[in-house]
Amino acid sequence: MPRMITSEVSFRALAITLGVAFALQVVLFNVVIPAMSELLSPFYGIGFADDYDLLAKNISEGRGYRFFPDTAPTMMREPGYPLFLSAVFSVFGYSLPAARFANVVLAIASAAIIAVLARRVSNHRTVILGAPLLFLFHPGTVVAESRGGYELLFVFSLLLFMLAVFRALEERRLRWYALAGFALGCVVLIRSTPVLFPLFLLGYLWLKGRDSSARLADGVRVAVMIAVMVAVMSPWIVRNYLLAGKFVPTSNVQGLAVHAGQYICKRLTFDNGIQKLDREAAAERGRLASELGYEFRGGYYQYFFRTADEHEFSNYLFKTGIMEYTTSPGLLVKCASSNLFNFWFAGKNWRATAMNVIVQLPFLLLAAFGIWIGVRKGRSETILPIVLLIAYLMSVHAAIFAQARYSVPLIPFVSVLACYGLAAIVNMLRARATTKGLQ
Repeated sequence: MPRMITSEVSFRALAITLGVAFALQVVLFNVVIPAMSELLSPFYGIGFADDYDLLAKNISEGRGYRFFPDTAPTMMREPGYPLFLSAVFSVFGYSLPAARFANVVLAIASAAIIAVLARRVSNHRTVILGAPLLFLFHPGTVVAESRGGYELLFVFSLLLFMLAVFRALEERRLRWYALAGFALGCVVLIRSTPVLFPLFLLGYLWLKGRDSSARLADGVRVAVMIAVMVAVMSPWIVRNYLLAGKFVPTSNVQGLAVHAGQYICKRLTFDNGIQKLDREAAAERGRLASELGYEFRGGYYQYFFRTADEHEFSNYLFKTGIMEYTTSPGLLVKCASSNLFNFWFAGKNWRATAMNVIVQLPFLLLAAFGIWIGVRKGRSETILPIVLLIAYLMSVHAAIFAQARYSVPLIPFVSVLACYGLAAIVNMLRARATTKGLQ
């Protein structure tokens, strides 16, 4: 890493910056967040999230990959974060502070990678030091660090994947595409949303307008990336097949996501916030599962006593939701459009959404300006792959279900673009001041 930081920003300067940031983060999560937990909890989840802690606890206690000792092994969550969290519990015991500390360590490690990524975009100090700091102290990152959720591990792995992608695009050698595929396989085992990103990457390469032989070579390289990704995923795929007798490459949560997204989209008003409707959707899924004759343990999720039942019910929800979208294309357009907004701004309730707009809108506008400036200055080779990843993840969630928390993994990439835009503004102001001084 030292050789990748220019003389304008030394390795020592970066290390000192991240060291101070780490100290501030430790104080934040040991003093400030606990003191403000009652104030924050109505707006943002700052505890364990999505039952990852239940999976991790059962793994660390030797009961296998299940939510409760009496329920069946599950395919509802990808294994990456529960396995990571179980390792944390094995060392520090089952506790939220332990999960938060692990998140802080991951955030600092991610910030170091962001500095390397930012260096590919610009040598400017504002970009190389500013992007990691903006990521670390962005409210979305702070909330994610306070939760026992997948976000920070996902961010860390996604950043490593994008570094491998940049190297693969530069070198155009199979080994770098294979390495990117390995990194992507690890990413998908944490959160499966980027699984189709190689196809978007291939489309991007083909649209660059090179000849047919170059396009064929790009196709081969991306195929290698996909093959290695699948190889990394294969133990999880085999495990799921042995449990349910079905091909389940990622997780079994798509049906739930389609149902929740559609239920909320159809009923969202200023009187009904997302959290209220999300709970109603969960109750509706429980009613449907009971009517279909499944045996399960109730809660926000349905915890089944047979893994095959979990898979069948998820498929039922998915097919029912897709059928409704097929018969009502207008509903699909409405939901996809609202999800594009929700992806960046939607919170638990309308007050949380308003606060998200205040934070996110200037952030996004500055990033958009950074993209425009970067393309104008001939930085497309480093700007556009980042934009492609952002657009891809937005489109995935727009098609199913979106909340502002789902945009957290993109904060590092938007931070780089925003700081590039900020650096351009700083340079413009300096140039204007110099011009005035000479007059």
